[in-house]
Order: sequence, then C-alpha cells, then structure tokens
Amino acid sequence: MTTTEINRVTGPGAVRAKARGGFRGMRRRVTALALGWGFVALLLGLWEMAGRADTTALLPPFSVVATELVDLITGDALMTDIMPSLARALAGFVIGSLVGVVLGVALGWWRGLEPWCRSALEFLRAVPAPALLPLAILAFGASDTTRVGVIALGAVWPVLLNTTDGVRRVEAGYIDSARVYARGGRAELLRRVVLPAATPQIMAGLRVGLALSLIMMVISEMIASSSGLGNLILRAQRLYALDQMYAGVLLLGVLGWLLTLLFSAVERRALAWFYGLKGQDR
Repeated sequence: MTTTEINRVTGPGAVRAKARGGFRGMRRRVTALALGWGFVALLLGLWEMAGRADTTALLPPFSVVATELVDLITGDALMTDIMPSLARALAGFVIGSLVGVVLGVALGWWRGLEPWCRSALEFLRAVPAPALLPLAILAFGASDTTRVGVIALGAVWPVLLNTTDGVRRVEAGYIDSARVYARGGRAELLRRVVLPAATPQIMAGLRVGLALSLIMMVISEMIASSSGLGNLILRAQRLYALDQMYAGVLLLGVLGWLLTLLFSAVERRALAWFYGLKGQDR
C-alpha cells in the first residue's frame, strides 16, 4: 500500500468521514426513538380524552388506569399475582425453549428421524395448547406445574420449527469445508459449525416463543386459578372493577415490552458476529 493510499484510509479526511457517519447513525437512532415515543404519547393522549368523554364508564381515562397500575405494582398484588405470573411464564419459556432446541437440532441434523416423527409432531402441533389446558387440569390438577407445562407446550413449537429449519439450511459447502479443515467428529462439527450458523434462526424462534409464553400464561391463569395476572384481570372484570382490569392489561403490555427489550439485548450480544457480517448496526 502506497503512502497516498495510507493517508486516504487513516488521514484527517477519513477520520472526519467516519465521524460524520457515526453522527448520522446516532441522529437516525435518536429520531426513530423520538418518533416512537411521540406516537405512544399521542395514543395515550387520545385514550385520556376518549376516557374523559365517555359516558358509559366502560373506558376509564389513562390517568386513572395509570394510578391503579401503580397501586398494583406497589401493593400486595406484586407478590401474589405479578411475580408468580412472571415466574410461570419464564419457567415455561425456558423449558419449552430447551426442548425445542434439542429436538430441533436432532431432527435437523439426523434427517433419518423425520419419517418416524413427522406425523406425531404435525398432529401435536395442530392441537392448540389452550385446548389442552382443561384436560391437563383434569388429569394433573390445577397446580403451577400444570400451568408451566402448558406454557412450555405453547412455546416449544416456534423454537422447534425454527431450529430444525435453521440446522437444515446450513450450506452443504460450508459443512464440507469444515470437515476438511476442522478436527473432531460429527459432534464437534455440530457444536462448532452447524449450531453457530443456525443461531440467527433459532433466536427468531425464541423471540416468538417468548411472546407465546406470555399469552399462554394469561390463558392458563384464567381457568381454575386463584392467583396471577390472568386471574386478576378476570376477577376484576367479574366485579366490574374496570380500572383494575385495564391496569392489568396495561401491565401485561409493559411486561411484554420489557422482556422484549431484554431479549433484544441478549440477541444483539449473541449475534454480534452475524450483524457484523451483514453490515448491520443493531
């Protein structure tokens, strides 16, 4: 490389261009963040106005619901309803994810298993997990273990399907090259080559599974339950405590948003190499 080329890459002009690019990227992120929160503020303002104009008492203003939400978080409901619900959802998500990843890797890597398992898996996937909840409660009782199992059953399918597809989509040339240059057997090839290549699609399945875990958590707590956010919302609806009912729904949205932010942070860290290859700034 000549001196002119070196100066072009490392000189003051290159530094200024890099600084301008970083500034533009930061400005885009700040603008997107401001627009997003501005839209949220607009929706909440419309909710407040609609609630104050409502004469049926079916839509309380946002300020009233927010006050009730603070009371829920700072009151006894935090330990009797909110934390148990969160624990059930996360436990079901973790169990379903582990089962989905293990089975997905096995079905994707050892394709000879597919003829034996496809029919059973397609049948089980076609049965909605909420439809199995009454049967599970009848067979095993209305316990936390039963609810966690049903949540895991709802979360397992997107993880299983995405993992299977991700493992199968690893390019054959990539695997052949690894066989030539890497040491170790099939297990080492799977651990060091196939799983990293399939990780982006596995993470996509985990993201969907996390959302389904929250949905299944609410459904499982609305049947034969004495605690949890689902039970709290249903109980408030039956007692016509609409402020508390709306506060419970709003709290579910906040919890889902926070869990998504946490998952996105983990995903960015786990897939930093992938976004680097794609030239994406996440």
